[in-house]
Amino acid sequence: MNYVEQREFTLRFDLRCDFPEDYDGDADGFEWVKDFPAIAAEILASATAIIRARSGWEVRPANRGRPTDEEVTLLVTRTP
Repeated sequence: MNYVEQREFTLRFDLRCDFPEDYDGDADGFEWVKDFPAIAAEILASATAIIRARSGWEVRPANRGRPTDEEVTLLVTRTP
């Protein structure tokens, strides 16, 4: 078996929206965040394109057991 070294890099987005004091709670189903999945998809597409454009690097999705609307993991591998 080959020897493998590993490091972790995290890019995390904490989504927020401020509401007035009379706001009645999240009964709207978090309507304010409905367009973020499209933004996230663009970010992921850009990130993977940048990595793939670099010689000697590969990228693929990896699953850590969390829903994709909460977390996406990319496995980035340096190739010899």
